[in-house]
Parts: sequence; structure tokens; C-alpha cells
Amino acid sequence: MKEILALNKVSPLVNDVIKGKFVLKTDASEAPEGIIVRSFDMHSYEPAESVLCVGRAGAGVNNIPIDKYAEKGIVVFNTPGANANAVAELVLASLFLSGRKIIAGVNWAQGLKTDVAASVEKGKGAFVGGEIIGKTLAVYGLGAIGKLVACAAAAIGMKVIGYDPFLSEDKIWNLGRCGVLVGKSIEDMISKCDFLTLHAPYNESTKHFINKERLATMKDGVNIINCARGELVSNADIKEAVASGKVNRYVTDFPVEELLGIENIITIPHLGASTPEAEDNCAVMAGQQMVDFIENGTITNSVNFPAVSLAKSGKARLVILCGGDCCDEKLLEKVGKVGKITGYECKKGKNTAALFDFAEKLDEKALETVSKLGCVKARVIQ
Repeated sequence: MKEILALNKVSPLVNDVIKGKFVLKTDASEAPEGIIVRSFDMHSYEPAESVLCVGRAGAGVNNIPIDKYAEKGIVVFNTPGANANAVAELVLASLFLSGRKIIAGVNWAQGLKTDVAASVEKGKGAFVGGEIIGKTLAVYGLGAIGKLVACAAAAIGMKVIGYDPFLSEDKIWNLGRCGVLVGKSIEDMISKCDFLTLHAPYNESTKHFINKERLATMKDGVNIINCARGELVSNADIKEAVASGKVNRYVTDFPVEELLGIENIITIPHLGASTPEAEDNCAVMAGQQMVDFIENGTITNSVNFPAVSLAKSGKARLVILCGGDCCDEKLLEKVGKVGKITGYECKKGKNTAALFDFAEKLDEKALETVSKLGCVKARVIQ
């Protein structure tokens, strides 16, 4: 039976998706057709020639060399939204942790030895904090997680401003129904906020989004929450801002050595998606996407090839992956020599993905023609 290799421990519910079609291997596999991964660093990992796809059970793909895999014709999937509720709940908890000195107070109370009740009444004044209701929350990034956070915060009485350069009019309207105002610029949004939560992907344009220059434009005493990616914030600049009081509290789900043991920096041990529910959702979604691609050529939620799908209309299907833009008349002409095409879809992006259906199963001569198409990867399903 065909195999899928798991490079990390994943929810056993993935077996419900692949059973009868694939075997999940957790130790080794000589010729897996798919790989499912969570945090395993694949940058120095060499996949077997048999690998057709990688499923990331989560949203971020920093641990996967997606461009390198595109050059090999390996489709990389992620699972956007599958862990959104888990992360959103942690962000909501972080709002309360940053608004009030809850962590410091708990740690102090744990150290009390005698006459606890009297000591509490005498010492609790050192841990006074503010309420979040009525305060302004800025949400940078209004995808699956950011939208949940924004709407929940508005529902409990915060004034919420969001910003995302890729929002459609429908999404802006729906956020408005939640009581969320969508800002026209990042600068306008962050200059007004008492709390800022980050929900943007990490790339060259968002690296150190929070830095000395941007912090200078924000209110004194602002609270910043980062449950997206550690690299969105300059650690050196946030430490300086916390020390000066410019930032009241910084809560991050990405601890590093230089942020530990600093007053008013709260480091959470990467718990954003660490719930059984999120792990189940991510594993199931990744498994479904991989099976659909291996069996049908369908691409959904890929980070290195465009989405493509086609209702079956023949006895054989040709799956083509190309580096760059190759969806043109020349490709159609070449594929037309393989057999009678009954249906096709070709999608362009940074790379190209195409599906072609044929009236009859492909014989040896047709398969030989397929092998000469000159694409990154071409395979036949029949």
C-alpha cells in the first residue's frame, strides 16, 4: 500500500482520512508519496524521489524550503484556519495578561509562606492593572485568526481597528457587522491603539515590523501581543521600549534567551496551536489535501503552486507542474499529442499547475509522450 511519512507526531485522526488508501509511517519510509510535518526543519532534509507533496499541519511554512520544493515539483500545503480558534483564544488571554499584572501577582502569591490572607491584602496594591474594556485594540492582519480576535474583542467592549492590505469589500463589510473598523493605513491604526496584536505572515517585508521607528509613533504605555511569528518584532528594540516604559507589556508566544527574566515581558512557551482540537483539525485538513492531490491532482491551500481542480471527465488524468508561467498554447499543443482531451484546467501563479483529462486510458506510447513534455513534473492518474 502507498505510504505517507510523518516527520513529527501528528493527531491519530489523520488515519481516518487516509485509511484504506495509504499507510502512515512514523519511523521511516523508502518511497513515501507524501510527507506530513509540523515543526520538523526540512531545510536540510532531502525528500525521496517518490514524494509528490508535503502537508504542513499548521499555517506557517518557515520550516519548509517551498521554492526549492517547487523546483522539484513537490507541492507544499498548509492548513490555514485549522488552528485559528486555539491561537485566537491565547491572544484573548494575552490581552488580560498584558492589561493587568496577573503573572507577576500569581508568582508573588505562590511565594507567600505564612499569614497569607493578611499578606495578600497588604501587598496586592503592587499588582494593580487596568481594564481592557473601552480601550483601543489594533489588529494587524485580518485573516482567520485576526478576524476571530477582532470580533471577540469588539464583543467584550473594546474599540477595535484592523488593517490588512488584502481584504475584499465583503470581508470589510462582515467585520463592520462585528463592530470592527478597518483602518486605511498601518500608521493610522497603530498611532491610536492601547493594545496591538500581530497576525501577519513572516517574510522580508514584515521582518521586524515592530522596531524602534514604529514604536516611536505609538502611544506611551502601549501593550503589544505577538502570537504570529517571533521575527515580526525586533527583540533589541522591544526590550529597550519596555525598559523605558514606552511599552507597558510585551507578550510573545516565541521565547528566546534574550527575552527571558525581563520584567513586563511575558514569554509563553509557543502554546498558540497547542490544543488537542487544533492538532486534530490541522492533521485532518493536511491529510485530506494530500490524499486529494495524490489521487486526483487537486491542489488546495498550496503555498508554492496555484489552486487547481477539475471534475473527472475521462479515463485518465495528466497532472502537470511547471516552474514559472508555462500555461500557454504550446503546452496545450504538446498535451494534445498525448490523447483526446475531454477537459482541462490550467492555473498560473509564480508557478503553473494544470490538470488534463483524456477520453481513454493512456498506452505506453502516450506515456512516453508525457515523459517528454519538459515540465518540472508530469504524472498520470488512471
